[in-house]
Amino acid sequence: MATAHHPPSAPILVSFNDTETLVESLAAFIAKAQRESIDKKGKFTVALSGGSLPELLRGLIKDSSIKWNKWHVYYVDERVVPLDHADSNHHACVETLFSKVPIPQEQIHPIDETLLGDLEELSDSYEKELIKEFAQKDSARFPIFDLILLGMGPDGHTASLFPGHELLAEDDRWVAYLEDSPKPPPKRITFTFPVINHASRIVFVAAGEEKADTLKAVLDDPEAGLPAARVKPVFPGQLYWFTDVAAAEKVVYPRTQFRL
Repeated sequence: MATAHHPPSAPILVSFNDTETLVESLAAFIAKAQRESIDKKGKFTVALSGGSLPELLRGLIKDSSIKWNKWHVYYVDERVVPLDHADSNHHACVETLFSKVPIPQEQIHPIDETLLGDLEELSDSYEKELIKEFAQKDSARFPIFDLILLGMGPDGHTASLFPGHELLAEDDRWVAYLEDSPKPPPKRITFTFPVINHASRIVFVAAGEEKADTLKAVLDDPEAGLPAARVKPVFPGQLYWFTDVAAAEKVVYPRTQFRL
């Protein structure tokens, strides 16, 4: 059980020589997290973000150790668009991953398309999906995901939590909405920091030289307060950064050798 007085553990930065090694190692890490969660409680609760992340999960497709029937998948954030729209995170995950593996459709939890016209209702509805999964099983104030997978934008945003936005300070709601995303589309729903930070494991995945300056700011100057630097899991949760050498090129923060 998390204790309020225990400080968060330091992030673990793992850097890989190329993207393919990152993809394979990430899949192996996820497989191990899945195994531990299923052994402990019979299922694996995961939250995914969009952007470049779904493509970097391709190492899971041919991994025979993945027990897809035990996965329960949610979205860290979602664009308020139809589920078959090119901007939809769900659409991206289905196209690149879920259409290629035997995961039961009812264990994937997209937003309710009938509520796209009412952001308050839409975010409330998604929060109720989380409550249905988590509230009866834990006395914790927030859900405890087994694994949350995140990306990071060049401005340091993660999920749909953007620099300078009022949602950075939201500490009550599980799911919030915004109508003014600086990156299109403007309407989105997103997990709040307390939900992200209560996960057992959080993995940021960052690849490419375009991430180098931002990653340096997040890891070497966390007090600057970029949204990605505010991801600090409540103990005993652990934060990992899986990067390629191009993304980590400017970072001074110490690397850790990858091992399962």
